[in-house]
Amino acid sequence: MTKRSDWVPFHKCGYRQVPEYLRQPHLVRLFFYGLFLFLRMHFLNQSAFLKSTICSVVICLFLVTKTAAQSGSNIRPDVADLYSTHGTHFPGVSVSYNRLFGKKWELGAGIEYSGTSFHDDNGWNLYHLRFLPVYLSEYFYMGNFDRWAPYAHLQEGISFARYDKEFEDDPGTRYPVKESGFYGYGGVGTRYALSRKSGLFAEAGMKAFHLSFNNLDVNPHGFALKLGYVYRLK
Repeated sequence: MTKRSDWVPFHKCGYRQVPEYLRQPHLVRLFFYGLFLFLRMHFLNQSAFLKSTICSVVICLFLVTKTAAQSGSNIRPDVADLYSTHGTHFPGVSVSYNRLFGKKWELGAGIEYSGTSFHDDNGWNLYHLRFLPVYLSEYFYMGNFDRWAPYAHLQEGISFARYDKEFEDDPGTRYPVKESGFYGYGGVGTRYALSRKSGLFAEAGMKAFHLSFNNLDVNPHGFALKLGYVYRLK
């Protein structure tokens, strides 16, 4: 028989059983890191794999190291859309693992997958664009107002890209491209608490998939929206 302590209360919904593995933060952290390594090896060629080793080590240390100041952790899956300055939509999904530090800060790491079938940029026709940002994430909460918690949010990391390109004035011959660059996002949002354990969030901000000092690089950037769910692990 299941004990009462194995059930987690939800607001006005009685009790619902939560799987045991979701109550083991160390297993969740290892799962996210394993997923990151698998996607990185599957998505990249050998050269890009070597260049991103430092990033993987930093994320690994962040996810598996305990901190005395931590006051909880959560996972955040979301759907997102970037409307670029060239008028192209880049829909995507992402998931992140985050730790809470006191009442104001939340730090985490995550992975996003976004793409579109066609985009024109810098005299090129670009097809089958896929972006895989691996990022660190910082939240700063401005306060709690009943069930609402507004915040500012930053993300920075490495974005791995794949696409095919052809000259706009000489269509027909396409060239496959694999590259990586700096990924950045900044926005504001709010979280709405459904219960002590879960909630919804919405954000608006600016996002860039490939920031660099070369203005000829392919860098879809523009206005971004995020809608997601947050579940507190402990």
